[in-house]
Amino acid sequence: MIREIIKNKLVEIYFQPIVSIRSKRLYAFEALTRCTYNNEDIPPNVLFDLANKANLSLELDVLTRNKSIEKFKEYYLKNNDLLLFLNFESSLINNFDKKIKASCFTKTIKKFGIPYKNFMIEIKEDEIENTQALEEFCAYYRELGFTIALDDFGTGNSTFNRINVIKPDLIKIDKSLFQNIKDNQINKEIIKSIAKMSHNLGIRVLAEGVEDSDAVCVAMKSYINLFQGYYFCKPSKDLNQNQIETIFSTITHIGDLFRKSTLTSISNKRVLINNYCTVSSIIIEQFISIENTYQIMINELNKYIDLEAIYLIDAKTSKQINDTVINNTNDRFQATKNGDEHYLKEYYYITLESRHGIHLSNKYISYATGNICKTFARKFKIGNESYIICLDIIIKRN
Repeated sequence: MIREIIKNKLVEIYFQPIVSIRSKRLYAFEALTRCTYNNEDIPPNVLFDLANKANLSLELDVLTRNKSIEKFKEYYLKNNDLLLFLNFESSLINNFDKKIKASCFTKTIKKFGIPYKNFMIEIKEDEIENTQALEEFCAYYRELGFTIALDDFGTGNSTFNRINVIKPDLIKIDKSLFQNIKDNQINKEIIKSIAKMSHNLGIRVLAEGVEDSDAVCVAMKSYINLFQGYYFCKPSKDLNQNQIETIFSTITHIGDLFRKSTLTSISNKRVLINNYCTVSSIIIEQFISIENTYQIMINELNKYIDLEAIYLIDAKTSKQINDTVINNTNDRFQATKNGDEHYLKEYYYITLESRHGIHLSNKYISYATGNICKTFARKFKIGNESYIICLDIIIKRN
């Protein structure tokens, strides 16, 4: 079957658009292989697995890549800024030194007069065992002018040390991290961390497999700008003008949603700050001396169901005063105690430097309870001494 498919070129190439929201443009296509044999659709992974078992991986690879480049030509002639993302079979990279001449597709690219810089080679590094071959492969094609993308990052057996080997121009964050993202704080933090690391290294980031507005907005909050997924467009055999107009309409729509979401978030933050300015004032006004603060905090914590903990920091020494007063039913970790150091905690030094002596942290998962929290910190005085009161606010319970 696989021999007949290759011999008769029974594969079709579909393109899935990759968009840039902030620049509001079509950025690239990813070439995807589709095959129908005897009226039955054969999934790409099955197709390439059959080719591998029949020692025909190279032949199938050459066929699909050449058809992809040929198809890309018509889009490139209309827009010279477009890129084409091309997948490489891991088995070919593992044997790169043996296969390079036979699998080289640069002749096809030259034939159509398209610069190498318009092609992004995608690599799934977790399937590649030969690190030396991987490094040589990337160096060879980068020297020619191709760019390199690290595919499906953040899942499977992908490792951070391979970034040093591949030195990618772009990282595609795996779609599994964006599924049901709205209430998944762990995945949000993973996405944020990958994006921040990539930006610091000068690597572009692409959110792969996004299917809803929540996934797109979470990615945009992490300063990710490139997107690929059903939310914008499914893979298509031929992308027509109506589909392109729909893509741009979707970009405009999600841009509006993101702006509204950002403004709402700012408004909610202001409300939260105002509320806890009031709460902290009620508590602080009861402080006569530092000795009576602990019992007051115990009494006040019980009045507010959305407060997880209250503690005080000496503004001069950065050391905690008294043990943390906490509503802790989980007891995962021990709360901070009297004398613990806080000098490198942002709610300490930012509050000290703040003009109004107030700071509200970003969301985090509490060590003590596993709840999603924010810390409100406020500078105040008892007599001539300055202190900081910290209120850990529960945003979502574990």
